[in-house]
Amino acid sequence: TLLYTIKFESKMSIIFPVVLFAIVISLLSVYCLLNIHLYIKRRRYKDITRPPLKPGLLWILGHLSTIGPRINPDTSFTALMWEISKEVNDYIFVLFFLNRNYLLILEASKPSRILTNHKVFLKMGGKQDNMAYINGTRVFGERGMVTEVGSDLWYHKRKTMDAAFHKNSLKSLLGQMNDIGLKLSLYLNQLESKEGLDIYQIFNRVALETICRCGFNLSEDLIFSEDNLLADAFHHIFYAAQLQFQCSLKFMLPWCFRQEKKALHEHVTMVRTSLARRLNDKIDQQKRGQDMKDMLDYIIKGNFYDGKLHAEDVLDDFFVFVVAGMETTAITMSLVIFYMLKNTDICAKLRAEVDQVFGDKDTLTMEDTYQLGYLEQCIKETLRIHPPAQATVRVNWNEDANVDGLNIPQGTYTIMSQEVIHRRADIWPEPMKFDPDRFGKDAPKIQPFTFMPFMAGTRSCIGKHFAMLEMKIMLSRMIKDFKFVDPSPELAEIPMKTVVTAKPKDGVKVSLIERA
Repeated sequence: TLLYTIKFESKMSIIFPVVLFAIVISLLSVYCLLNIHLYIKRRRYKDITRPPLKPGLLWILGHLSTIGPRINPDTSFTALMWEISKEVNDYIFVLFFLNRNYLLILEASKPSRILTNHKVFLKMGGKQDNMAYINGTRVFGERGMVTEVGSDLWYHKRKTMDAAFHKNSLKSLLGQMNDIGLKLSLYLNQLESKEGLDIYQIFNRVALETICRCGFNLSEDLIFSEDNLLADAFHHIFYAAQLQFQCSLKFMLPWCFRQEKKALHEHVTMVRTSLARRLNDKIDQQKRGQDMKDMLDYIIKGNFYDGKLHAEDVLDDFFVFVVAGMETTAITMSLVIFYMLKNTDICAKLRAEVDQVFGDKDTLTMEDTYQLGYLEQCIKETLRIHPPAQATVRVNWNEDANVDGLNIPQGTYTIMSQEVIHRRADIWPEPMKFDPDRFGKDAPKIQPFTFMPFMAGTRSCIGKHFAMLEMKIMLSRMIKDFKFVDPSPELAEIPMKTVVTAKPKDGVKVSLIERA
């Protein structure tokens, strides 16, 4: 036994160093191969400006080691990109994050070439899109209108669904929008206290009810029911998206945010189940030969491909339209109110226009909405300063590209920030000044791709005309029925936070006085 023990220990004394040596060599080999791989990938961008990289082991992380610590829940993407642009003294620069390479473009000429070249520059697509799945829970899915990479399927969907937003289709929704505007006025009138209201939260419910009723004939009472299950579900979904966006690495750990992830799964399941019931009702109506009456009819038609209906894809697009129709319009309407509070002359001019258009009527026709020109200018100026989406991403997955002399290697994530472009002083003088006259009839012509609140090119927002009509109806109704009082005159600028969209950090407070 003693002899056996001695032989075993002798063998181990030889084997252990050999194994340890093999592990060290393997790790060094992996490290060297990774460095070579990253060097070859990053060298393709040698002619593009970039911030300096840290040497040594941190070089592998790329700019994650230098820019990562500057990102926190209160970080503005726009402010950070603008700051880096000033540091490198260029509007076009590249950032390396591990194995991904991001090209930042903060000027207007090149986005016009990229956003219109839909065969080369595609969306991220599938599971790479953070809203396709959140913690494994299907939200927008891989083939939705927002997340689909840009295949023939997407063009089939877009062509089919465009009809839902045609002028004649929108005209048929005007009665419902007027009804919701009146309902909003009734809700505000019956409140015991009209002081310090968070109009952003109210507009969230208004926008959600508008898209549910006008788009999908869902008779949800969301304006009066402040604790409605559907509105509460979307709140939890947005909160989970916020956590994933702001705490991406921590969010991936199974033991972190367990309650939030559970709530996300429950609320997404509840919403998709509700939408599935509405879908089944709609399919039954179509089988009975009923005509198209809402967006869901077009969504169903757009998802009929390969000779069959893809029900889960229908729910994805259904989900997209509800979320997009709620969030972006609520943000913009509340910010228009904020700027009215801070600019009494603009508020007076708006009130005079609204009173003239309404006259002795209580609802608006489509022709009336065309006469709300100054209100549209105010909405556009709000969208210029605060576009709900701060940036968009395209990837040239299949080939290298050259855009006006700028070589973009295959697989580059190209980020274009409309918010930065909207705030460049050489394009928009005094960019942070709220000036609706920039969009007036006598204003200088706006150059293409310098104003992109609904994005631009082939994949511009399909619902932009729906959103503009809705905002005109709701805002004009409030201006007609109420005077606005600023409860926070000391607040010169509205604090914003970036989640999926840029929204008011602490809401938008307003006090209302009913007009005689």
